[in-house]
Amino acid sequence: MMATTSQVLYDGARNVVMQFTGISDGTGDEAAAIKVHMADLTPVPLSVKVQNIHYDVSGGLVQLLWAATENQPFLTLGGIDTIDYCKIGGMTNGGGDTANGDILISTLGFDAGSTYSVTLEMTKKFP
Repeated sequence: MMATTSQVLYDGARNVVMQFTGISDGTGDEAAAIKVHMADLTPVPLSVKVQNIHYDVSGGLVQLLWAATENQPFLTLGGIDTIDYCKIGGMTNGGGDTANGDILISTLGFDAGSTYSVTLEMTKKFP
């Protein structure tokens, strides 16, 4: 079981910043949990582009996925680092035609006391 939190740090007309944390009690991993849900953002975008990811993962791995009929993993995180996609205009949704824009998190190999903190800085995409 994972004790998790999700926080919207900023939700503006164009940009959104969200932070997610989790700590494991050792009884199981988090599996494809919705973390960035388009319908919860204001205004509601079609999708988001990830500009920056700041993360601290200890005791396992965190996988980020685009939500789709068949969820598409796009990044596996471990350790402490920052990934900057700004120079390429942001990481766009790679979930294909069935993607709904949401971002999911799964944990892999988390034992008791394993933790994660992930902050996503994103730009909203509109029609």
